[in-house]
Amino acid sequence: MSYVIPGRWAALARSTDAVDPRVPLDNIGGEAGLLSAGGAELVAAGFRPKLVEQLLSARDEVSPDPFYTLGSPLYPESLLGLAQPPALICVRGAKVGDRTGLAVVGARACTPYGRLVARRLGAQAANLGGALVSGAARGIDESAHRGALEAGGVTIAILGQGLCSRASGPEARRLHEDILNGGGSLVSELPPRDPPTKYTFPRRNRLIAALARATVVVEASLQSGAMHTAKAARDLSREVWAVPGRIDAPASAGCLLLIAEGCLCVRELVEVTAGWRRVGNDPASRLLMALDAPRGLGEIAARLEAPLREVLGLLTKLELTGAVVRLPDQRYALS
Repeated sequence: MSYVIPGRWAALARSTDAVDPRVPLDNIGGEAGLLSAGGAELVAAGFRPKLVEQLLSARDEVSPDPFYTLGSPLYPESLLGLAQPPALICVRGAKVGDRTGLAVVGARACTPYGRLVARRLGAQAANLGGALVSGAARGIDESAHRGALEAGGVTIAILGQGLCSRASGPEARRLHEDILNGGGSLVSELPPRDPPTKYTFPRRNRLIAALARATVVVEASLQSGAMHTAKAARDLSREVWAVPGRIDAPASAGCLLLIAEGCLCVRELVEVTAGWRRVGNDPASRLLMALDAPRGLGEIAARLEAPLREVLGLLTKLELTGAVVRLPDQRYALS
């Protein structure tokens, strides 16, 4: 099956104007106005003249993957909090936006320590029942995705290129395949065949932050994409956590700055669980919050005001993922 992206939507998706696209779209009357208006009307609605030229000359593009335009009922709601939400979102794989996400980001040129921590955090996200969100780049991103996959979790990769643009290198292509085979998603705000550039990766970082309830920075220099992601998360009033490293290591400078500014210092994986309980509002997160001490099934159900059968099913799932353990006295506790 193929999908036709109207040329004007594709041109709007490529726009780098620092303008919220919702404003001129509202002024022009939404999608119908965007697709039918003439040049003068587009300028009057607030589209810049250079972009109007691109809109008028744009051609339709065929995509093998579904796409969702800004204003569509299926557009991911979590992206609407951005100051400049993407005009369209292309998704290959599972639908995006119906799972609580934990973002794990960091340097491409990372240390073995950083890779290990990222892999363990990816598995932790899976154990907490959420989706692992990252950018599928070499280093920290790839390790986090791998950790989630190895733990049987779902992972979402936000790409800095179109979904039909060939990933560079066999390892990247294999990661994309494994993410899809694991029930996850590849996501891009770019038309399908757009190649990656130095400008597209900073743009995709804000999407990583928006699709996650919290962002963990593992290793990052002061001027890095991971720090841009952390800033985007803070702008959205989302939690930002950081993994400490050596004080003389450039790859730890960004994380140490975040910690000095008050971000949660992730010294042990259990702190991620504690932070997740603070920000999560899904059934699994509320159950984990109820386990501030070992409790029996009846007590947990009473605290959640939920049926015993429903709570038992959720406990069983969390026990299988390793987030919860059943004690010899049949009470449940955090692992």
